[in-house]
Formats: sequence, C-alpha cells, structure tokens
Amino acid sequence: MGKITLKPTENQNFILLGGEFAKTLDHAHHLESEGDFEGACNLRYKAFQQIVDILPEDEAAELDFSHPNTRAAIEIIYGSAVDNFLAGDVELSAAQLELLLECDSEDHIEATPQLALCYIALEEWECLEDILPDLGDKSAFKPLVEALAEFARTGEVSTDNLAALRRHRHLCNELAYPEHPADEAYLKDISSERPTQQALAREIYLRCEPLLLKHQGFLEKIR
Repeated sequence: MGKITLKPTENQNFILLGGEFAKTLDHAHHLESEGDFEGACNLRYKAFQQIVDILPEDEAAELDFSHPNTRAAIEIIYGSAVDNFLAGDVELSAAQLELLLECDSEDHIEATPQLALCYIALEEWECLEDILPDLGDKSAFKPLVEALAEFARTGEVSTDNLAALRRHRHLCNELAYPEHPADEAYLKDISSERPTQQALAREIYLRCEPLLLKHQGFLEKIR
C-alpha cells in the first residue's frame, strides 16, 4: 500500500495520505461479489491494522470524512468491525467501533447501531444505555435493539417495545420470513443508490443475525 501518513488540516482534523484505501475498499467489495468473503475480511483487517498503526495512541485523532482516502479508511474500519462481529469476535468488534467513533465523532457512517449490538452481546448494559439516544428515533434499528436487549436481560418483550417495533412493517415482515438470503438480487438492491425498504430491512436482520440466533425465543416472542 505504500507509506501512510497522518496529516493535520486547517479544519483541526486529520487526513490519511497513502495506503490507497479507496482501492482497497473496492477490491474487498469485488471479492465479496465473487463469493470470497474470507478474502474480503482479511483484506479489510490488514488495512485496519495499517490504519491503527498510524493513529496516535495517547489521544483521539478526528479524521476528515470529506477526504476520499480518509473516508475509505473509516469505511474499512467499520467493515472490519462488522466482519469480526459476524465471526464472533465481539470484543474486537466493539473496540474497533469505539475507536472509529473517536476518529469520527459525528458518526457519518452510523457505527453506533453496530456498537449497540456489540454491547448486547457483551451484556454491557450501562454502555448500551449511554448510546441508545444516538440511534435515532426514526430508525427501525432502535426499537429492534431495545426489544432485543430487553429480551436478552429478562426473556420478555414489553408491550411498549413490541408496539414500537411493529411500526416498522418492512422489518417485521423480514423478521417473520423463514429465510434471509444474501443472494445476488439482495446484493444488487442494497448496493444501489436507492435500496428498497425490504433490502434495508434484510440488511438490519443480517447485521443482527448472530444475536437473533443466540436468543432464539426472541423471534417467536415478537410474532
């Protein structure tokens, strides 16, 4: 990837020079389209390690999301965190997402919902409570996270949480389906400029799938 440097800007943040992270991101997406998910994960994690090596250890470095190479690096960190969550390394995923939010305090890429899933898996309830307000009241993700967290803690889902979740029809339909294939049609839809509501709902399901499989009684409870 060549030499990578962290350069300060006049906007009191930093850009990443070198590394060709945009090309790395495109290559990872290409590997996924070819079915080589392991290769894509390894590529993202290797790039993540190179990014971490250049970041200061003793203080947060706010990264400039408007800079293309730096934005690609942010997307790589997020993608690698999702990879590790799905692979079962939740502690590493949470650490990556916490680092990402330190580097991108405005959360342009919406890493907070994924971090919420990590906190549920790790049973870090106080940490989860701290970030719940940042999930956004209009997102289908928030009511799902709140209902799933309640079920993980108590084995029940309150009437209020159930009603909030059922306001999101496409997600509820997706949760009721017996299968949720990440097939060619879905990948084409979700990667388009305007993905359908059903594709977005499937994306949420797939991101939550490890927790949904762990807490198998949850889907029956909300149906």
